[in-house]
Amino acid sequence: MDTLIINTKKSGNAELILELVKRLGEEGKILSKEEQEDFLLGQIMDTEITGRDVSKTSILKKLRE
Repeated sequence: MDTLIINTKKSGNAELILELVKRLGEEGKILSKEEQEDFLLGQIMDTEITGRDVSKTSILKKLRE
């Protein structure tokens, strides 16, 4: 299974693309702003895996930067 992520400038375009995706028999979803942030944070976390334990304080400090 492949995944395609498209960022649109207009929400109407996103809805049109999603409709096309569904007509082609594929699945799709428009992500909320919070879901987008969660996805991107997960990507960052995956690329930064070090195998070390990190304190909550240092994580929060880094997120504020």
